[in-house]
Amino acid sequence: MADLALGNVDQLATSWRAAKPFPHVVIDGLVDAATLSGLQQAVAHEPHWPNRGEIYDFMGSAEAVSHPVLRAFHDQLGGPAMLEAVRAVSGRPVASVDLRSYVYLAGSYLLPHADSRASIGRLVAYAFYIYTSSCEGGELELFDCTMEGDELVSARAAARIVPKDNRIVLFDVTNASLHQVCEVLAGARVSLTGWFLA
Repeated sequence: MADLALGNVDQLATSWRAAKPFPHVVIDGLVDAATLSGLQQAVAHEPHWPNRGEIYDFMGSAEAVSHPVLRAFHDQLGGPAMLEAVRAVSGRPVASVDLRSYVYLAGSYLLPHADSRASIGRLVAYAFYIYTSSCEGGELELFDCTMEGDELVSARAAARIVPKDNRIVLFDVTNASLHQVCEVLAGARVSLTGWFLA
């Protein structure tokens, strides 16, 4: 598998700190074309099941992906070079990573939520888009939150990040990092997504 191309870590760290409404970075061209094609084919063969709840409706893989190509990509994300880069960009003491694949078809969505779970140790969330060519909608929307302590007082939509093939989004995980996946209106939004963990 090809090296992950995060880019200039110092520049990314500066962008992370300056980003609004909360720390995040968007990086295009994470992998080469052959690697991206291999990941697309692997996800097409990975079992996915409907995931439906009060705030979400999409298809997801098992918590531990089974396809060898996806397992190898997970191992690369959790390797020393990537963990060091994510630590340098985010300033967070990440030590491991998890990964699932998600398929959002027309009508799929994930309503506003924060990923913060102290007991699990989520520090930095990521979404790596591997197939979005036919997708309409499905943007990652970030909210500007007013907090009183750990309590959310108000929130307003502040930024939308369009899903795009070979784009990875990294963002800080706190009680104030409210975000959602807008409804997919047509096509498919396929991603490898998870968290860098303490």
